Amino acid sequence: MNVEKLAGHWLFYAYRFTAYAFTEKLRQFCAEHGKPYAVTPPQWGLLALLYEQDGLTVGAISQKRFVDAPTITGIVTRLEQNGLVSRQRDDKDRRVVKVYLTDEGRAITSLLFGVAEEMSEDVILHGFSEEEKHDLRTKLQRIVANVTTVLPDTDYRWNMLSEIPLVFDK
Repeated sequence: MNVEKLAGHWLFYAYRFTAYAFTEKLRQFCAEHGKPYAVTPPQWGLLALLYEQDGLTVGAISQKRFVDAPTITGIVTRLEQNGLVSRQRDDKDRRVVKVYLTDEGRAITSLLFGVAEEMSEDVILHGFSEEEKHDLRTKLQRIVANVTTVLPDTDYRWNMLSEIPLVFDK
């Protein structure tokens, strides 16, 4: 068996190289803008989520990003140290703590959307036709749906699928 013929092999390397390149793009952008911090891809994912749905709990972020709560707590802590998010107790239930973007967090996130789009369109999909881009997205969504079939048949599995806008071509 030649490992290089396995799709999982190439997905793993595509992920690793993409994550490394995106890390570098985010780091360069923050440095060029004189920021005392560098946003990482996991931090970017959390910031982008809060940009669209501010005031989520760590548990909600965990479910929406498919990352365990202790890991999300660590990401939130680092973002809080960098002044990009704040934790606040809920007005209605003081036991509940929600995460909010700060003004700085909102400002840098709005700028980083451009970096993410550039990474996606100009780097990852460089040289792809519009049809090839659509075809790749469809195939990646199908892969996501396929691999979830090996997960335990739990609410978590179905929550994962419901959070991903799967659109397959017929």
